[in-house]
Parts: sequence; C-alpha cells; structure tokens
Amino acid sequence: MAIEDEIINITDIDVGTEILNNDKLIIETNNGTKLVAFKDLVIGEDNITFKDKLVQGADATGASSTTTSVVTGYNILTSDTTAGHVIKYADISGTVELGKFNYNGVAKFAELSATIAQNQASIANANENLTTINQILQNSSSAALAAVTVTLSATNFKLGTADSANNGTKAVGFSNIDLNPTTTNPDCTFTENPFKIIYPSDSDASYTASWILYIADIVVKHRTGNDEVILYVNNSAVARARFSRDGSGSTMTAKIQTFQYIPTSAEVTLQFSGAKNTATRKGTTFAGVKIS
Repeated sequence: MAIEDEIINITDIDVGTEILNNDKLIIETNNGTKLVAFKDLVIGEDNITFKDKLVQGADATGASSTTTSVVTGYNILTSDTTAGHVIKYADISGTVELGKFNYNGVAKFAELSATIAQNQASIANANENLTTINQILQNSSSAALAAVTVTLSATNFKLGTADSANNGTKAVGFSNIDLNPTTTNPDCTFTENPFKIIYPSDSDASYTASWILYIADIVVKHRTGNDEVILYVNNSAVARARFSRDGSGSTMTAKIQTFQYIPTSAEVTLQFSGAKNTATRKGTTFAGVKIS
C-alpha cells in the first residue's frame, strides 16, 4: 500500500454535533502536543475581549445601589446606578409614572389644541371687525357717530420688587413688571423705576376718563413712624399711608387702597414723604386696575 493511501485529511474526519465533558481537545504546548479534556478547559477574564460588556448575574455577590434624579416629582434611575443591579418595579416606578403623566399631558394638549385654534381665529376676526367699525365711525359724516370712542383699553398694570429698587429720588421704584400697562394700552407712557405712568390723551382715542383702583403694599427696611408713601395724580396727593413695623422684623410696610377718577393725559406717581435714597424691599407690590 502506498503512503498516500494512508493519509487522512481533516476534512475527511466525521463532523461531531456536540462536545461532552469527557471529550478531548488537542493543544500545542511548549512541551509538545497534548490532549485536554473539555471539562478542564478554563477561559479567564484576560482571555475575554468583551469582558467589559459582561454584567453581574442575578446570583452575583456584592452590594449594589440605585441613583435617581427627580423629574417632575418622579424618581428616575440614572447611569450612576450600580452596573448589573437587579431591577425591581420599585426602581422604575417613577419612570413608568412619568411616562403616564406625559401621555396624559400630551393627550390633554391635543384635546385643547383645536379649541386654542378656534379661539385665536375668533379673536383675530373680532379685531378685524373692531377695526372696521372704528374706521366707519371715524369717517362717518355724522358728528355724533364720529365722536364715539370705540377702543377703550384698560391701561392696567401690576409691579413688584424682588430685590431692592433704589432710584436715588423720593419716587418709589420697582424691579419686576408682572403686567406692563403698555401691553393693555400702547398709547400710555410708563417707567417702573422711578414709577410714573401718563395715561393716553384725548387725541389717542384709546382711553376715556375712568375710575381706577390702586392697591399698593410698599415694604422698606426702616423708616421713622411719621414717614408715608403718597399717591399723586397730576402732582396732587390723592392718597397716603404711614409705615408700620412688620411684627418684630426689620421691615416696615405702608398699604394704600383707593379709587381714583383718572382723566385722560393724567400723570400718576408714587413717592416717599421722607428723605431720598429709600429702597423698596422684596414683597413690594403696586397695581392699578380700571373699574369703570
């Protein structure tokens, strides 16, 4: 028999379908070729290229902890949670509830979106009609109709002080504008620090003489018992209030609540009776609202 007849190629070996504990592997070592039982094959972490992607199993030992951040009042797990931590429903309940909250919010917004669009269209239509009516009345040959004032904006305002507001004068100053009177009537003139408002004139045709309710809570750090805050209309004092201490604190408050008939072009200011450079403190508010 020729030698080539005894040659067996790897491809000629039968293909196995499994490997059992007692099966052998051929390995080449520095000490020669050897057999190793499959059950004795050990693969350490250093021989695993993807070991950083392995996570702790459910039966792993060692403590784990969760880390959360608060979103809209719900505790949401963060990436600082221990890798391989066995998640329980309590750990993700905040995420579940936040998802439900967002779903309800989106559903409600979708429900209202049509109403918002309808309201915007109605407001735009009303503004167009009001402009047309005003043009007709102003261009009318009838003196009675031409004299009718169509737009009567309120010229309402609301001011406040978050921190000290000092303008270096007796005039009271404000640092916050919650409602700017020029928003409700662009024909008025307004400054918040020092406070002054000049109501629209007759020629603007956007304001008629009206009763205005003024409400002021003026907070200062310290003043004498005789000091007052005074409301002026066209440089005439129409209302005043004396400062009184707020309990045992270091601040004092003066309160004004008064109805005043304000004509067109009227200038309204608010001033201290005492020395200059008095700053209003946090909590100070002042509002003017048209009543009739």
